[in-house]
Amino acid sequence: MNTAEPIKDLKIVNEVMDVYEKGSKQYLLLAYALNTGLRISDILKANVQDSLKGIWKEREQKTGKEKIIQLNAKLQLLIRDYVEANNLQENDYLFYSNKDRSKPISRVQAHRIVAKAGDMVGVTLSCHSLRKTFGYIAYKKDVDLSLLQYIFNHSSQSVTLRYIGITQDEANKVTSGLSIGI
Repeated sequence: MNTAEPIKDLKIVNEVMDVYEKGSKQYLLLAYALNTGLRISDILKANVQDSLKGIWKEREQKTGKEKIIQLNAKLQLLIRDYVEANNLQENDYLFYSNKDRSKPISRVQAHRIVAKAGDMVGVTLSCHSLRKTFGYIAYKKDVDLSLLQYIFNHSSQSVTLRYIGITQDEANKVTSGLSIGI
């Protein structure tokens, strides 16, 4: 079974982003996934109204609790430009289907968009890879592991470390490369 792996090199992330034209639906989908860490099924629920407010939100069916994620300023700017260029209305889906604008693109279509970007730069890429890439890069930029555990709704930090691809080899590089006081 293939498991999704994060992209661990920012150069490759940038190459993936360069596959699609800035301002396109495809580009925005990649940017949204890389900057929120959401599952693709959740990203496709994004609507214009909330996105223009700089948030993604959803009410959990089981608990009735509302989950809200703040979007970063650069992503918000991309969204505003995209909404204007495509003349979208507040009640539209951000990632609308070209066949029926009252529906989002399908998960299959989203996976095709992401896989094509990976193919164009020579890496195997899935929507789940982008979620893991968010976690890996955030962790490497010193985001607290407990926050990532919370964002991903994992049961433990060890699950989160495994999920974002922190391996024993990486841990060994730290301990073998440090000399403190000797």
